[in-house]
Formats: sequence, C-alpha cells, structure tokens
Amino acid sequence: MRLICLLFLLLSACNPLKMEPLEPPKPPENYTTEQTEPVVQLSERWWEDFNDPQLNQLQQQLFSNNLDLRQALYRLRQLEALQRINGASLWPQINLNGSINRDSTPGRNDNILSTNKRFSVAAGYELDLWNKLKDREKAAELRRQAGEEEVQSLLLSLSAQLSEQYFLAVEQRAQLKLLDRQIKQRKIFLETVTDRYRAGLSTGTEVYRGQQNLAIAETLIPEHHTILTRAENSIALLLGQPPGSVQIERDELPQLNNLVDIGLPADLLVRRPDVAAALLQLSAADHELAAALAARLPSINLSATLGRSFRHLSTGDIDGTFWNLALGLSQPLVDGGRLKAESERQEAIRAENLEVYRQTMLRALRDVETALATAANDTNKATKLERQRHINQKSLLLTRDNYLYGLTDSRDLVNSQILQLEILRQQLSNQRQQLSDRITLARALGGSWMGEELTQQQQTMQTEQDKTNE
Repeated sequence: MRLICLLFLLLSACNPLKMEPLEPPKPPENYTTEQTEPVVQLSERWWEDFNDPQLNQLQQQLFSNNLDLRQALYRLRQLEALQRINGASLWPQINLNGSINRDSTPGRNDNILSTNKRFSVAAGYELDLWNKLKDREKAAELRRQAGEEEVQSLLLSLSAQLSEQYFLAVEQRAQLKLLDRQIKQRKIFLETVTDRYRAGLSTGTEVYRGQQNLAIAETLIPEHHTILTRAENSIALLLGQPPGSVQIERDELPQLNNLVDIGLPADLLVRRPDVAAALLQLSAADHELAAALAARLPSINLSATLGRSFRHLSTGDIDGTFWNLALGLSQPLVDGGRLKAESERQEAIRAENLEVYRQTMLRALRDVETALATAANDTNKATKLERQRHINQKSLLLTRDNYLYGLTDSRDLVNSQILQLEILRQQLSNQRQQLSDRITLARALGGSWMGEELTQQQQTMQTEQDKTNE
C-alpha cells in the first residue's frame, strides 16, 4: 500500500494539466453608423410589424412543418443523449452477471458430471481525481447548449427566408398589376393613334411605334410570372409542401416609415444565436482540452463483486457466497504518443474555435453595419425615384397634350411612356428591397423569440413521439 501511495505521488508530481487561459475578444462599444433620427424597437416576432395576416400564418406553418428544422431538432436530441452518456460516467456502474454450465470429465470408474451456477452483482467506479469525467460531461452539456443556439439561428434564418420570398412574390403581383394597367393605357393610346392615322393626322410609323410600345409592356409579363412561380415554390419548400401548393394573393407592398433601434454591439452576444453558439463551442473545447490533459494523469478505479455460486457434483454439492474488492491504479507510460497527440489535437480545436468565434462576431457586426448602410442607400434611392417619377409624369402629360393638338409626333410620347413604366417598375423593386433591408436588419440583430419557439417545437415533437410509442 505504501508503494502504491509513493507511486501515486510521483506520478501526480508530473502533472501536464496546464492550460493557457483564453480571453475571447470583446465587441466594440459602439457601431460606426450613428442613428440620429427617432428610432423604434422591433417587435420580438419582427414580421408582425408588417401587419400581414397571411405572412403571420405562413410563419407558423414554417415552424411546424419545415423539414430542415425537424432535422435540426433530431440532431439536438442526439446532443442531449450524448450529454446523458457522458454524465453517466460520473456514477458507479453496476452489472448483474450470471452463468450456468455443465461439465463432464473422465474419472477412474466413470465420467464425473458437474453443474456450475454462478450469480453475482459487480460494481465499478472511477475516481474523478482530475475532473476528467466532469470536464467531458460539461463539454457535452455546452455542445448541447450550442446546438440549441444553432437551432435558434436556423429559426431566425428560416423566418427571414420566408419573408424574403413572400415579399418577392408580392412584388411580382404588384408588377403584374402595374403592367396590366399600363397595357390597358397603351391599348387606348394605340387605338387613338390608329384613329388619327385613318383620319390622315398621323403616319403609319406612329402606328407601328404604338404597337411596339404595347409589345414592350406585354413582353415583361412572362418574366414576372416566372419569378412569382419560383418564389411561391420556394415558400412551399420551406413549408414542407409540394410545388404549386402555395399561392400569394397580396399585390401591394407595405410601406416602411421608421428607423429601427440597433442597440449596442454588446447586445449581439445575447441576441445573436450564432454568436452565442460560437462562444459555447469555445467553452466546450476548453473542457475537452482539460479532459484530454487529465487522461495523461494517473487514474484510480474501484471495483466490487458479490455473488453466490452453486456446484453440483456427482460426489456432492458445493455452494457458498463469494466477494471481491479491488483498488486499481493505472498510469500510461508508453502509448506511442497517442494521449499527447490527442491533447495537442484538442488544443488545436480550441484555437480553431477561438478563431471561429472572432469571425462570427465580426460577421455579426458586419451584418448590422451593412444592413444599415444598405437601408440608408435604398431610402435615398426611393426619394430620387419619386422625384424622377414626378418630373416624368409632368413631362408625360405635357407631351400627350402636345401630341393630341398635333404639336409633336408620337415619338416623344412613347419614350415618356416607356420611361414612366420603367420608373414605376424600379419603384416597386426598390420598395421590395427596402423590405428586404428591414428583414436583413432584423436577422442581423437577432432576438429572443427563437428560444420560446424552440421550446414549443420540442414539446410538440415529444408529444408526437409519445403518441407514436403508444
């Protein structure tokens, strides 16, 4: 016993459990973009700010039926099981053993028959001297928490994707509505030109020009139908439904008239699930490295066995109780460098996770800053487009009057009509882009609603499994 204690002290003196502490980088105190105008807070479920019942309904269907989300929930269950597996190593392992065998061995006069029965309870336990087992269990717990954050990040991404596709479909409906109105006006114009031609007040060239003007508008229709179909089918896929099962009826885009409060960069640590997941993965790698280093230290195992044996011989029976207590000490001496290589691997994993965290934080800051800059530019573009539309509208009215009074030919009028249509189409596209900017900003800022939704979907999935097991 004294020799064992001396060996233990000797081995523990060579403790390689030395980890350099990591200090994750802190976000800057403020964004470079300043918000001087009055701002409003986004709703937690930010898409509700658009006041669109169909969009709200589609979001709920998304959370219940999206197949990527269901796969992520099953992966999260795997992480929960891994945490329980690693946590089980902190407890004693108890096994019930039993065996029955019958032997026949040659004897001097006859074969000797024997029946052996053996039943026992065996227990084993590893003393967690260096927190190796606790570190593994803690790493598994952190990875499970990171998995939850990753599912929340997926929820945020899916809600943004659905909203993007929804407003893209609405824009196409609005574009088709605009084209329908323009086509009707151009048909009326073509009839006017044709009547003037028959009356000898215009040339055949002007008739062809009017036909060309009408054809230009009609040619744009198939493109918008294609984009509309693609957007609706993308929504169907997000909802876990076959193509053609979703139809968006709305044909007017909502207006955005306020600025969003972006808060401080430090808020991203709690509001952005991808940032939180990266930080949790870094913490988990810390514990994995500690466990790998602890694996190079001595380990002590306790074992105990208690049982009963029965032996029936042709010469008589033998039975009794047996037991065993054992204390085991082990220290790796020669393993070809396997344990050292494993600790170096875990150290590299930790360093990699630190870089991932840095990149994730920088990406989060970039997302917010870019969303703000893009939104400001698109707002400025909307102002300029409206000014351009207003000027062209006046020019269009004046050119039409001049044409009707015979002061000019149809060339200027047709050009003004084509330009006006292009301006209106650009305004619709820019309006949809402004909605996309708001969606991008909401996604960049994160939120807390995803945690509530995750809990609800987990409960729903558990209820489904319970019904299946019944």
